Amino acid sequence: MQKQSAPANESMLCTLHSYDANHQADNLVNWQQEYDQLSPGSFAGTIHEINFSHIHAFREDTNLGLRQQCRVEDGGLWLGFSANAKSCRINNERTVTDQLLCRPGSLDFELLTPDNFSIFGLVLHKSLFSEYANEANLQPICSITDELWLDTIDEQTLMTFRQYLTLLLTPAGSRWSQSTQEHILQDAVLELLSQVQPSSPIQVAPQQRQRIMARVHQYLTETRLKSPVTINELCQAVHVSRRTLQYTFNHCCDMSPKQYIQLIRLNQVRRALLNCEHDSIAEAAFDFGFFHLGQFSHDYKRLFGETPQQTRLREVIEV
Repeated sequence: MQKQSAPANESMLCTLHSYDANHQADNLVNWQQEYDQLSPGSFAGTIHEINFSHIHAFREDTNLGLRQQCRVEDGGLWLGFSANAKSCRINNERTVTDQLLCRPGSLDFELLTPDNFSIFGLVLHKSLFSEYANEANLQPICSITDELWLDTIDEQTLMTFRQYLTLLLTPAGSRWSQSTQEHILQDAVLELLSQVQPSSPIQVAPQQRQRIMARVHQYLTETRLKSPVTINELCQAVHVSRRTLQYTFNHCCDMSPKQYIQLIRLNQVRRALLNCEHDSIAEAAFDFGFFHLGQFSHDYKRLFGETPQQTRLREVIEV
């Protein structure tokens, strides 16, 4: 077994290499695992992981088929989904690549994974549910989730989450600090789980909606938009719950808070490109919180009808 720490970019990313299935299972901390090798050959596995205070995030790559017997701590929750477009079996049921697998703590479950399989995994500690139980109404999910996967997660949300985890678990993949990464990850997880929770109707008076939107505009300054703004952060800044903020944006803007922030950021990047404020498009995009350049370019073209390169080139020609 070999253990490597990531470069000094405050990410706490660790990479673990193993050449035995039993050692691979032992390398995953915070839960119980036992691996049986099913395919012939010499085993090789890698784990890229970050342990935050409430969440253990990892990507596991294995070259041979395995039978994995797993159990997460009592009160916690395991989420997992394919990282390389291959399916596996969970408790004898075949999955598809875009399913978010889910198992509550203290329950044994089994994964049958094929050769050359990669999976993203998240172990949510019970401390996460204790901290956010009142805000996001998450506590029941550990006890009522009987399904093996969460079908209510839309494909776009899962794709964005996959892109973020790819960056998070890549050495030197981000300039953001550990604290910022932790807040982004927690917010993304809460967003996923909020799509699972049943929601009752909520009403916000017109005067309150106006006050909320005024606080939002006051908070979202250009300086703040140059670093990731999570929904939890915005809720705390304007003193409302996540559901109230969501309802207010849907009523006032016909979009979610996350969509609104993204549109504002895209416009900020466009202004920066038009004013030649950055040496490169990538620098401008990252400066306003876009971590996946391919998705950024796609969203930019969809909004403005031209690519960032075309905007930059046109400005240079006009000058």
